[in-house]
Amino acid sequence: MNLDTPNLFQLASDRLKWLSDKQKVVSENIANADTAGYRAREVEGFESYLRAAEAAGTSLDAQVQESATSWGSDISGNNVILEEQILEATDTAGQYRIAANLYRKAHDMMRMVSGG
Repeated sequence: MNLDTPNLFQLASDRLKWLSDKQKVVSENIANADTAGYRAREVEGFESYLRAAEAAGTSLDAQVQESATSWGSDISGNNVILEEQILEATDTAGQYRIAANLYRKAHDMMRMVSGG
């Protein structure tokens, strides 16, 4: 038995937490689309988040940083582009559904193997 194999349930749980944090940041960006001077933000990449969570031994809040990939800014300095944020929210929601389904299927498989 290889004990270095990542735990599927922990990995899926970390992915769901990271996606939840990402969706929260996108929601804040959309909420501040008309706020003067607001700068769009994004969460760190999943690999970076996973390394930090493994080092800490627990799930953490994803690091948030100013978005480097913006389509531009308006005269007030606000760089939130609603179309970009809506695409990000849709993509994140789809990834969340996939991760949740994977988690549920793994749970069902474990229950079936155990005879429950």
